[in-house]
Amino acid sequence: MNAEDISRVACIGGGTIGFSWAVLFAQHGLEVKIYDISDEALDWTMREIRSAYDTLVEAGVMSKSEVAAAWERITVTTDLAAAVDDVDFVQESGPERYRIKREIYRELDRLTGPEVILASSTSAMLMTEIQAATTRPERCVVAHPYNPPHIVPSVEIVPGEATSAETVALARDFMARLKRVPVVAQLECRGHIVNHMQAAIYREALWLVGNGVATVEEIDLAFRTGPGLRLALMGPFAVGMLTSPGGLQDTMVDRKLDHSLEDDIPSRVEREAPPRTPELAREWAQIGAAQMEAALADTDMERMKKWRDKKLLQILDVIASD
Repeated sequence: MNAEDISRVACIGGGTIGFSWAVLFAQHGLEVKIYDISDEALDWTMREIRSAYDTLVEAGVMSKSEVAAAWERITVTTDLAAAVDDVDFVQESGPERYRIKREIYRELDRLTGPEVILASSTSAMLMTEIQAATTRPERCVVAHPYNPPHIVPSVEIVPGEATSAETVALARDFMARLKRVPVVAQLECRGHIVNHMQAAIYREALWLVGNGVATVEEIDLAFRTGPGLRLALMGPFAVGMLTSPGGLQDTMVDRKLDHSLEDDIPSRVEREAPPRTPELAREWAQIGAAQMEAALADTDMERMKKWRDKKLLQILDVIASD
């Protein structure tokens, strides 16, 4: 099977990531069946899909007639067997628990044909641990998007130890067909590429909040008006090349790792900060969450999400203009 042969897709899980995948698949002419565990969950899914399409119409990405056609290609069900019947590709977006993932994949393995690709949206888990539940692990692969996948183009393609090269190539080509940007990892690790790096940012942001260096509002403001602007255009290595006359060696190595002792003087808060522990990280997270909830107390989160999506589309237009 080639990427161009894929015409019917199942979305397993219609939550925050699953509904967005469905928006993307139907937008690109695919028949989409969405599975979730209850009618109530699927009602939420359909409301989110309608809101997403409204945003795409308002942004000029789709016309109303294109949205109407996309709607006709979407069906929902609480029957897993019906969801995957006669599909070419499965995009699983279930809960991030190995036990649950293995149960889902064991059922998908039983219910789907031998050529069907079983892709997971997992943001951090290892496909090697998931595909072990199947009899055909070679067709299982991570296809991890960055939220929301119907707008943000990056998709990480990560093989497990038993994933075949053919499956990796097919998943990569299929995502490219959907106008995503597939990024293929050579080896798997927890968090893949993006979340592995993003975890470091979150860890340091929590350290700053927990040790009283800055509030969550100040940290978000500093990041989005500083490094966030550059990182929207180029990755950390390209940014490093342009940061100093010495290029990447100077920016990432000499200035970061090889300070002379007299220049490498920690601040008082760095000297006195307690050692990092999971318990302390949870305490810092509670502090940060409380500050963020207070800052957003009067904010309409649905309106904020639509604002985010419109701004993301505008940023993508700016990047594409060159």
